[in-house]
Amino acid sequence: EGGGWIDGTKLTDVSAFENSDESSGAQSDATLAKDSVEENLALVKVAIDSTLSQLLVTGILHADPHAGNLLKIRLDDGTVTLGYLDFGLLSTIPMKVRDALVCSVALQVFSRDVDAVSSLFGELQLIPQYILDDDSERLALAEALEITFGNSLKYLDSSDPNFNDTTTVPELKFD
Repeated sequence: EGGGWIDGTKLTDVSAFENSDESSGAQSDATLAKDSVEENLALVKVAIDSTLSQLLVTGILHADPHAGNLLKIRLDDGTVTLGYLDFGLLSTIPMKVRDALVCSVALQVFSRDVDAVSSLFGELQLIPQYILDDDSERLALAEALEITFGNSLKYLDSSDPNFNDTTTVPELKFD
């Protein structure tokens, strides 16, 4: 017996009419299309979170998560969920590699080195090289990383008596 059938749409499909029930409703095509895009973007975030969990937590990674292998599935209650297809290409990530990846990113984040974080994301192919090669795109990425660091981490000022420029770890902000 083979696998079962999953009804869904590609995350790249932003069609307003996913099924005949929606197209007969009172909402406008533009509203339906906007809702579809928002649902798809939320599922892309779920896919990113899932991939990071696979990479860093379980160490077993779906190694082919392209648009054709990720589906938006509408459940009976009207909500949507993410569906993965084609588990023919899996990768096992050794614990040492996972630990090294986390340590590398953490060290660069702790030192607030946005350029090194950007370069590492390129080396890991998390960001396409053409983005990193474009000065305006790289600047936008650096600014976004600075904002992210500033919103989520509290770095000690060099005038703080606990400051040590080689070992100081920023605190997480919870507000």
